[in-house]
Amino acid sequence: MSDERIYIIAGGHVEDEFVKKILCDKKGNKKDGIYLLAVDRGLECLLRLKINPDEVIGDFDSVSDEARMAIGLEPKNKSNKKKDDQEQFVFDVLPYHIRQLDVHKDQTDTEEAVRFAMRYLRGDIVILGATGTRIDHVLGNISILGLGVLSGFHISLVDEHNRISLVNDEMVITKKEQFGDYVSIVPYTDDTYVTLTGFQFNVDNKHMKRNLSLGISNVIEEDEAKIVVNNGVAIVIESRD
Repeated sequence: MSDERIYIIAGGHVEDEFVKKILCDKKGNKKDGIYLLAVDRGLECLLRLKINPDEVIGDFDSVSDEARMAIGLEPKNKSNKKKDDQEQFVFDVLPYHIRQLDVHKDQTDTEEAVRFAMRYLRGDIVILGATGTRIDHVLGNISILGLGVLSGFHISLVDEHNRISLVNDEMVITKKEQFGDYVSIVPYTDDTYVTLTGFQFNVDNKHMKRNLSLGISNVIEEDEAKIVVNNGVAIVIESRD
């Protein structure tokens, strides 16, 4: 398969209009060149927007009966089963693109989706719905970004206010295309050394020690800024209020 933009929509917090702006054209149709994976409760957002995923992955333990029926599964509550005279939206996705996972497993549904994308697809991976009120899931999803570092895939978490990446080499951000106003660099490993140019606060091979807040809320001042991770791994967060 040729390179394309891969979007994974997970079950965390999502704003429908934000998702629609990213995934759809002006007519509300899914943009060309997008491969869309719905992960478990991420189906709920796509159901509201009537956007068809290309792949569905999850144990479906937390999705509504309406979403379950939209992918051809039986509702948990049999009284919710569609009657013949009721109109029920059904996703246009082939059965063999619906992968139901065991509820009892060592990894999250989102990790399974990322591993699937890296195994069968090519292109940058963007995860929507990976943040929200469940901090345990947020931290777990940031850890999943390490799969990209290990495998050479660029994976990012994106919501209305943040774009989060893990970097172990270099990253260039143009002022024109940056996501928000601030760039924060947080060490992910103890041995993280970083060089920053083009920022308000530049450093040269600085040891970014953990348990400190040194790299928070930097600002791009030149047309482009460069982050070079000379050693270790850093979390790069582009954010806006």
